[in-house]
Amino acid sequence: MSFYKKFLSSSIVSVIDQGMLSALNFVIGILLMNLVSKDDYGLYGQLYAGGLLVGLIVDSWIAGPLTTVASSVQGDTRKSLLRHYWYKQIAWTLAIGSLAFVIVEFVPAATHYSDKSWLLGAVFATYLFGNGIREYGRTVGFIQSDIISVLRQDVLYVGLVSIGLVTLYFNQLFDLVTVFVLLALSSFLCTLASRQHFLAHTSIDVEAHAEEEIRQAINAHQETIAGHGRWAVSGTIVGWLSNYSYVYLSGAWLGVVAIADLNASRLMLMPIPLAVAAWSRVARPEASRLMAKKNWHGLKRLTLYSIAGIELGVLAYVSLLLFSLPWLENNVISAKYSGLDPLVMMWGAYFAINAARWVGTSWLSSGGAYKQMFFLGSVTLSMVLLITAFSIPRMGAPGAILALIVVEVFELIVVWRFILPRLQKQAPLQDAP
Repeated sequence: MSFYKKFLSSSIVSVIDQGMLSALNFVIGILLMNLVSKDDYGLYGQLYAGGLLVGLIVDSWIAGPLTTVASSVQGDTRKSLLRHYWYKQIAWTLAIGSLAFVIVEFVPAATHYSDKSWLLGAVFATYLFGNGIREYGRTVGFIQSDIISVLRQDVLYVGLVSIGLVTLYFNQLFDLVTVFVLLALSSFLCTLASRQHFLAHTSIDVEAHAEEEIRQAINAHQETIAGHGRWAVSGTIVGWLSNYSYVYLSGAWLGVVAIADLNASRLMLMPIPLAVAAWSRVARPEASRLMAKKNWHGLKRLTLYSIAGIELGVLAYVSLLLFSLPWLENNVISAKYSGLDPLVMMWGAYFAINAARWVGTSWLSSGGAYKQMFFLGSVTLSMVLLITAFSIPRMGAPGAILALIVVEVFELIVVWRFILPRLQKQAPLQDAP
């Protein structure tokens, strides 16, 4: 099978896999919109955004740089790296999950002064830990090009959560606490069930002299991974602030109900970024290998196919959504969230631009250009804060999305016009620690 046929088949499987997770998140969001108060759904939106930040930080510190490095090594060295960083994943996810508990409970602005129980903070932190260790298993599968094992793991996860959701619904136990308990428990069970696949991808059986060589190789790669990780985490934080500051700024200016409206309309479009994320999990290891070989012609073809496929998918999905939105508002979405059409259309424009930009930033990650991504993220964060300070008080909720669209256009131009051409000349970039 040719490289592009293999990549296409892997991408399709990955998109199907991510489609299941997207559908699951959509169902959870719809259930919460209909079964809890608007204030609680706004709180869920803030917790979800915070949970995403935790996942991105751990991914940037470990999984992202590990993908860049491990994709260019083979055999026992790769397996040893994956096992070594499994322990780091556990430690860091546990530490950041504990920090998240402290922030949720003791920093009122983090949840916009919402009433919440200690139990909610505890189960939210547990959910973050469970999700973190499950995600690492998925990372290992993608690095080892074992997309089928990732699909099996996620089928099990979706099945467990779905059974739990039905149970909660019919027993009238549906609230934020029980939802996070369900998600955490499903992640733990899924990780345990996938243990054999994980061991197969990370276990080695070599002689003593080879063990020493592998240990030296790991030590040599650790410095590169740590150097990438420091810049990647910094870039992730400013990138998250750029993309999700609207949640907290809207809450500060307009109240928690505005957050609920923004998140409800964004929920309709969430299959798009999740599908793009699925593509990137397959594409980044392949791009790293192409860059390591300086195969720029192959990378260009991969880029053209990726952007064309993603944008066609975005156009088809947004068109279908706009066509079916009246039916969704009457039969699926709670009456509390009527009149979301303008926000949905603006989110559609945002995600169309974001998808094209994401291809470029994925290549930057594959090439190790984390320092450049951090500086770009710092500029875009400043732009978001300035534009939202002007647009939200004057336009309300649409002003928050407009600020994100303007910044995405700016970032798209900078990535494709300036940073990526430099990446090709340096072939590939290796940022200093």
